[in-house]
Amino acid sequence: MAVSLNDLLAHALKDKTLEPTVLLALLDARIYAHVPKAMQGRRLAFIQFPLPETGRLALPFFSDEKQAWVAAGTSARVVAMTGRQLFEMTRGATLVLNPNGAACTLYPEEIAALLDRGEVAAVEKLDATGIKPSAFREPDPAPAWLIDPLIGLYLQLPAVEAAYLVEVRYSSDPTQEAVGLLVAVGVDAAETEHVARATITLIQPLCRAVDVPVDLTAFVPDVIPGWIQHIRLTPFYLRSGRSLLFRGPETLQ
Repeated sequence: MAVSLNDLLAHALKDKTLEPTVLLALLDARIYAHVPKAMQGRRLAFIQFPLPETGRLALPFFSDEKQAWVAAGTSARVVAMTGRQLFEMTRGATLVLNPNGAACTLYPEEIAALLDRGEVAAVEKLDATGIKPSAFREPDPAPAWLIDPLIGLYLQLPAVEAAYLVEVRYSSDPTQEAVGLLVAVGVDAAETEHVARATITLIQPLCRAVDVPVDLTAFVPDVIPGWIQHIRLTPFYLRSGRSLLFRGPETLQ
């Protein structure tokens, strides 16, 4: 028996690893969105609202028709379509599923990956307990396969003030040391989720191609982490006022 979208959503609230499954299911699921009651012209216009945390405009949509009608009030009407149709028509927008309940925000980069590659990045939390500054060092040579795409992404995300890349060596067993990369992004707290999800969406397919683990951490730009200062790490991306500073390709391998 097929599992309904609402059942998947309920399970995902308890198990975050199911989030990619839910987002993929949205493509073919019947969903509901709001449009103005008084339409101007033949072009479909969707209603948006500002997110309280950032002021970013977001487009609400719903997995349940009744919930959509309740939220519509007297100023909107409800239209039904597949998730894929909605995503295609609203490319570049931020969408919020079931905003009046257990809301799920979908950012433009995630929606593009869903439509173009049929995949969603899996977001997992890293337990950095026990990792000491001595385990960090600047990668040499700097990996162009990672840095170049990240610079391209951060140029499109004004909230990113700085970004660093560090090689991390960690292991519970000294004889089997693991080596990976860690991206550290300086970003305003309100935009951390968007930047994190956009970054992970970008780097996961890159990591699969080269078989290198890459993790991500974020910090408030005014408070640079001690370990970055300890090893005198140089940012590969730095937004300073109206100027943008980043490493040229001659420094990358």
